[in-house]
Amino acid sequence: MLEIRNLSHSFGERILYKDVNLKINKGDKIGLVGENGSGKTTLINMLSGKLLCDSGDIIWDKRGKVGYLDQFVEIDREQTVYQYLESAFIDLIATEDKYNNINELLSKSQNEIEIQRLMKQSGELFDYLCEHNYYSIQSEIAKVSSGLGITSFGMDTQVKGLSGGQRVKLMFAKLLLEQPDLLILDEPTNFLDIQHIEWLKKFLQEYKGSFLIVSHDIPFLNDVVNKIWAIDLLSINEYHGNYNKYIQIRDEKINQYNKLAQSQKEQEEKLKDYIARNSARTATAKQAKSRAKVLQKLQENKVEEIKESKPPEIVFPYKKIDNTHMIVVKNLSVGYDKPLVDKITFTLLNGAKIRISGFNGVGKTTLLKTILGQLKPICGTININKNVVFGYYEQDHLFTNKSNTAIDEVAAHYPKMTTGQIRSILAKAGLSTKKQMQPISSLSGGEQCKIQLCLMMQEPSNLLILDEPTNHLDALAKTALAHALNNYPGGVIFVSHEDEFAKKINNHKEINLAKI
Repeated sequence: MLEIRNLSHSFGERILYKDVNLKINKGDKIGLVGENGSGKTTLINMLSGKLLCDSGDIIWDKRGKVGYLDQFVEIDREQTVYQYLESAFIDLIATEDKYNNINELLSKSQNEIEIQRLMKQSGELFDYLCEHNYYSIQSEIAKVSSGLGITSFGMDTQVKGLSGGQRVKLMFAKLLLEQPDLLILDEPTNFLDIQHIEWLKKFLQEYKGSFLIVSHDIPFLNDVVNKIWAIDLLSINEYHGNYNKYIQIRDEKINQYNKLAQSQKEQEEKLKDYIARNSARTATAKQAKSRAKVLQKLQENKVEEIKESKPPEIVFPYKKIDNTHMIVVKNLSVGYDKPLVDKITFTLLNGAKIRISGFNGVGKTTLLKTILGQLKPICGTININKNVVFGYYEQDHLFTNKSNTAIDEVAAHYPKMTTGQIRSILAKAGLSTKKQMQPISSLSGGEQCKIQLCLMMQEPSNLLILDEPTNHLDALAKTALAHALNNYPGGVIFVSHEDEFAKKINNHKEINLAKI
């Protein structure tokens, strides 16, 4: 279906991958993994034609149909939700129009030869429609719409009335309805709720085509893929099996590789020692010269030890608060023109942690913004301790100027910091020296998240509000974030669609807005 030959690509002076050779065959269900900034989205953009590679070839099987979720493509906003989804079957709809026209001609024809010709065409078209499940279109649309939570938008709602996130979900639904031979998806679970992720998981498990998925959601990958493409050490290596199998094989390889590196290092030291002790002695000079050749060959083929990547050092500074009651919420109703959810009641004590859950659109982000004072309650009360100091992680972090570097961004918030201090705190947040000097627009979603976390780490607080903080973060960063939240002495309210991450937050209470 797809062949990648001798692919190489760099960003500035930084090589992402070199001389990569890979194939996607029918039935392959591939997870593309790598640390934040390793080049996952770059590869997806090259495969989708949005970016040219530096060298190499990407060869497609022209007979196959490829589907790619482009979140920025413009769609007809005057259409209703149902009309947009129905357009996934535009070719079948055109075929049915042709079928109906032939049947109309057939009903009017008096010529026996023409009748036979039209009957043959009508039968062929009917068989084609049945073969492609045309008469199940409505049920297919209903199944996918329900599975992804689109039914709640209202099938007669115009696309222009949807939020940006709802439009992305709608485009995703259409893509799944089109049933391409190869699906290419970049972080598809980021805009889905837990129940919709479960539905997508089952859909992909039963999917007859192939797919390539970028995801940091490890349990999701484990359940849907049969191969892993891992970006590491300037290459993309293929592993058979799911993510856990890949980790097992990778760790074994690293262990063997490092044993070889250590053996070579010991051999090199012995050779150097022998040469140093015996070069000046006439009796042993010939042997020392021979060992020097062995040393030279060893150094030419030297294997360097592979060092594990270090997790970010995430620590949220705490501002002490004496009162144990931080927030008391009673019969709260939140929303805009009308309530999204009401009768919310809970108390947050200092040091307690609460996870807010529920399907998309139920009001999770709206609740957070209401607590922060960015939105007014429709009714009910929120009593916030006067000594509460918020730290807020926003889901859609919007940088004012994406041509700025990460260093520029931190300097704008903290002008008294030296460049050396800024570099140090960005490094602790997991951003390499080179990435710190790149425009923010060129950084991956995960790297941009790390800038936001870095800024949060500079301000003491006693109540953290986090809205989907794990979107785009790699496994190391997620683990570091969970560790930081567990060690934080203050209160925490977080929204996350990832059960695996939530399980790492000790003794947290859950409030499911969908069940209120």
